[in-house]
Amino acid sequence: MYHVLAEHRGRVVGRAELARRAGIADLSPRRCDSLIVGIRRRLGADSVRTVRRRGWMLN
Repeated sequence: MYHVLAEHRGRVVGRAELARRAGIADLSPRRCDSLIVGIRRRLGADSVRTVRRRGWMLN
């Protein structure tokens, strides 16, 4: 999932696109949320920005 955000650094990536490109589209839509939490734990809380109702972007 990190690699998808890194490819789109500075741009918002929505949940559906993120799941599809990370190969987890067949899992729960909330799986993205838990993976984002893991990325933030490893890289720091400010590493991934949440854009309400749109998705996430890597800072």
